[in-house]
Amino acid sequence: MRLSGGRINKAQKGGYAGGATALGYNTKNKKLIIDEKQAEVIRMIFKMKRYKRMGLREIARELNEKGVPAARGGKWYAGTIKYILENPLYKGIAHYKENNVKNNDLALF
Repeated sequence: MRLSGGRINKAQKGGYAGGATALGYNTKNKKLIIDEKQAEVIRMIFKMKRYKRMGLREIARELNEKGVPAARGGKWYAGTIKYILENPLYKGIAHYKENNVKNNDLALF
């Protein structure tokens, strides 16, 4: 209970509670910070979905055709695009277990 409370508190303050860092972010002094170069890819994905009304496979195909590397330098897949679009962190909501914490400093879109 104490550990969970500490991680929730850390998320409220924009802190990094462990695990892999999401695409579009880096960590510095155990705090999440926006990586503007990667964040532009995330914004591009959201714009393709919302304004161009592209499907998940179409978005992945376009990113691959443009030569945009995925998080680990590989190819884009529809499942990866879906994960990004559904990840609340990109809307500025840090998540730890069942607790959602709004932090506008982390919002990418």
